[in-house]
Amino acid sequence: MCRVELFISGSFSLKDRRRVVDSVKQRLRNRFNVSVAELSEDSQWQRGSLGISCVAQDEHTVTSILNQVLDFIEKDDRVEVTDWLLEIY
Repeated sequence: MCRVELFISGSFSLKDRRRVVDSVKQRLRNRFNVSVAELSEDSQWQRGSLGISCVAQDEHTVTSILNQVLDFIEKDDRVEVTDWLLEIY
C-alpha cells in the first residue's frame, strides 16, 4: 500500500482538484493495473491524497510496482508530491 500526499498548484477550485486527481487515478489504473482511491478531504482544493495498492506474489514485485507508480506521479507537472508512505503487508 502507498499513500501519496499531493499539492496541486494549478487548482483554483474543488472542481479543478477533482479533474486533476481523477486524471491521475485513471492514468495509474491504466498503466500499472493498481487500485487507487482518493483519500482527500473535500474542503482543501489545492491538496489531495491518494491511496494506492497492488497485490503480487512477492514483496520485491510489490515494492517495484509502487516505486514505479510514485516515479510516474512525480513526473506529472500538474501535481507535486509533498509526502508519501509505503507499507508492505
